[in-house]
Amino acid sequence: MSFTTALQRLSKVTFRAPGGLRTRARTLWRGARALFGFGLATLTYPVAWFGLFRPRDALADAVAELLVIGFYGATARSPSARLLARQVRRGQVGGVFFVAQNVGAIDELTGLMRLFRDDRLQTLIAIDHEGGKVQRLKKLSGLTKLPAAQIVAERLSPPEAQRLYAKAGQDLAALGFNVNLGPVLDIHDPDNPVIGKPKRAYGTDPDCIAAYAAAFVSGFASAGILCSAKHFPGHGRSVSDSHHGVADISAHWTEAELAPFARLFASAHPPAMVMMGHLRLDRLSTHGRPATLSAPIVTGLLRGTLGYAGVVITDDIDMDAIRHQMGRRCAVVRALAAGNDLIMIKNLFGYDTLLPQRAVRWVRKAINQGTLTETQIMAAAARVRAMRIQMSAKAAGCENLPGDAHR
Repeated sequence: MSFTTALQRLSKVTFRAPGGLRTRARTLWRGARALFGFGLATLTYPVAWFGLFRPRDALADAVAELLVIGFYGATARSPSARLLARQVRRGQVGGVFFVAQNVGAIDELTGLMRLFRDDRLQTLIAIDHEGGKVQRLKKLSGLTKLPAAQIVAERLSPPEAQRLYAKAGQDLAALGFNVNLGPVLDIHDPDNPVIGKPKRAYGTDPDCIAAYAAAFVSGFASAGILCSAKHFPGHGRSVSDSHHGVADISAHWTEAELAPFARLFASAHPPAMVMMGHLRLDRLSTHGRPATLSAPIVTGLLRGTLGYAGVVITDDIDMDAIRHQMGRRCAVVRALAAGNDLIMIKNLFGYDTLLPQRAVRWVRKAINQGTLTETQIMAAAARVRAMRIQMSAKAAGCENLPGDAHR
């Protein structure tokens, strides 16, 4: 896919945007940013592709481990996808994630996966596959259809849900994915526009939520898929969508929203990752910073109070909740300083072909300025590497199961 074709597709999405005037204006602005980004990309793409590969040190390798980056296009011909795959093979990026516009026909998706799959590199290949509306692969025929979380909790027992999720996990593994950005541990509120109305939460009882989340994690784990519980510290009581700005939960959030996370962590099936939400919680975080960028919430509450020792991943830092407050450089540094391990960057609106190289420079400068320490970066990379080993062990175990659909 050429950049011209990419721009044509993006224009169609932009000018057909549903909703009121404010929504259309926001979408038009995002489209303009995308056009500007692609314009710059035509100038920097040759540098990113043909530029000299500089020798890398341990710090650069560690930063690469922490990057989970998106791309534009739905076929293996996409210049954006091909460049990202090259950066993965060069050891500049440790993970990629797919969004809806990356998923076309099954043969196109299969071609894309061949670009990124390499068992030697243990690349993290992530996608949202919760069920209901948040299921990027739902248009593909032959895949297991997952109901929304609320429907699952209403109609199935946790063991039945586990079997359903195990089957869906086999679908993901057969395609080549190894990370599912779910389950949702938020508490259900029917008035919540982004969690409640799409029925993404399992209910209001922490024990019920944790039981079905454990079924989700164990089901997908049986197929070698790692899961990321979200959205910490709890998106359920927000009254806005963090895709369009920081969702302020200060007025409604209570410590009860931590209970599903605490119960899941203490279960037999703790998640490999926890995803931070772009959620404002003034009683814990100063200066109006979202939880994603807050050390008191990531390091203090999640790791300290709840004792979580696994990998912490940001939600996409290109979302408006972050972008309206700061640029990528500041967001990456603050997210790492807060205690996150993996940094997700969609890299579509404001497409940057040199993003992996820039991230290394941002981290080096932050270390020199005292904002970050090399010890922090190395510790984060060590947690991610340990998770990759866990992923490889699970995948190997799944391959040895008799009758495995993707053996």
